[in-house]
Amino acid sequence: MSTPKKAIFLIDGSHYDRLRSVLETPFDLRKLGEIACKDAPIDSAIYFRDVRDDKEEERQHSLFGWLKHNGFVVKGRAHHRDEPRERYGTNLVEMAIDGLLAADPGDHVIVMAADAKLAPLFSAFRDYGIASTLISTLSAPVTIAPSPLLLDRTDRFIDVAGILPRIALENAA
Repeated sequence: MSTPKKAIFLIDGSHYDRLRSVLETPFDLRKLGEIACKDAPIDSAIYFRDVRDDKEEERQHSLFGWLKHNGFVVKGRAHHRDEPRERYGTNLVEMAIDGLLAADPGDHVIVMAADAKLAPLFSAFRDYGIASTLISTLSAPVTIAPSPLLLDRTDRFIDVAGILPRIALENAA
């Protein structure tokens, strides 16, 4: 892969939560992005995560603060108390649209996700000459591990379990 014009890092926050749980540690998304870019700068980093209630907002508060402090844009919405909600994948459409709108041919898009619903996004990246890297882990149950469709459609796969010592947060609770 030649040097991209720009690098864009998209994170499905729900998938990050599942990876932290499976791998039993939080990890530094900034360092992970640097590894994925082979130490080239990331031009844009966006973390997608809806907040479903006050308790979840409280739990996510320090993470959202850390992300913003480290240059990540946090996107998502708060669900109202009586509003019906989707359980999974509520940000996938927004993440796909943002990825396609932000990237041009020759760019590199890094996506932390695993949902098969994103397969058309990875196909579009390939069709438009946009390099893609998928980040997840194969060391997880099939319900969390990346879909084979995504693995087939990405240019590069980074298994977080294989680099965990380099990205784990040392002072995590």
